[in-house]
Amino acid sequence: MLADELVFKIRRRELSLVEVVDAFVGRIEARNPSVNAVVFKAYDHARAEARKAEAALTSGAALGPLHGVPSSIKDLFDYHPGWVSSFGGRTT
Repeated sequence: MLADELVFKIRRRELSLVEVVDAFVGRIEARNPSVNAVVFKAYDHARAEARKAEAALTSGAALGPLHGVPSSIKDLFDYHPGWVSSFGGRTT
């Protein structure tokens, strides 16, 4: 599914944001062992953020164009205190 389709389904509340995160988690878990692209998995944090984003969606707050679409960030910098970071280097 493309991002614009995902946004459309989220805005129409055809998908919950936690369901979307869980779908992405499933894909990461299925593919990451062969590509080793995700070093640190903060799934609980992602689900908590999804619940916050869902609350904003249902409250009628102003939303950004990709509100609720999960993303990942390459660990080229210290993004979040306490999270593992390789700064883009080799982890093994």
